[in-house]
Amino acid sequence: MSGQSVNARDEIRDLMFRYCEMIDAGDVDGLVELFAHAVLGGFEGDREWQGRDEIRAMYSGAGRRERTTGTRRTKHITTNVLIEVDDDAGTATARSYWVLLTSQSPDTPITISLAGSYHDRFERVDGRWRFAERRYLVDLQGSDSAQLLTPDRA
Repeated sequence: MSGQSVNARDEIRDLMFRYCEMIDAGDVDGLVELFAHAVLGGFEGDREWQGRDEIRAMYSGAGRRERTTGTRRTKHITTNVLIEVDDDAGTATARSYWVLLTSQSPDTPITISLAGSYHDRFERVDGRWRFAERRYLVDLQGSDSAQLLTPDRA
C-alpha cells in the first residue's frame, strides 16, 4: 500500500477478510497465526478454543476437501461489517454477517450451507491490530450443513 495510510478500520477489515481467504484455501497455519492470541467460540455451544494447539485442532478438522486436488470447495463471504474503534484504549469491536457457499464438486450447483454473524473483539499490540475474540453465530442452516457443525469440527 505505498503512499496510502491504513486506518484502524481498514486494518481490522483486512483481518476479517484475510480469514475468509485462509479458511477457503485451507491455510491452517495462517488461521493459527491469525487467532493465536484470540478466544474463539459460538456455534450454539459452550465450547471455546484458545491457544495455538486448540486453534490448530479446530481448523484441521473443519470442512471438506476435494479428493483430487485436496482443496476446499467453499467460499466464505463476510459483509455488513460494522466496526467501532476506541483508539485511546487500543481496542475495537466488529459485527458482521457471513455466508458459506459450498459445492460438492465442479459439476454440482453451489449451495448456501450456512449463514450467520461474527461478533469480534480486537486489540492493538505494538501498533498492529489483532483478533482478541471471535464469536460465530449461526442464524440459517442449509440442507447440507449438518456435517459442517459437528461438535469436533464446528
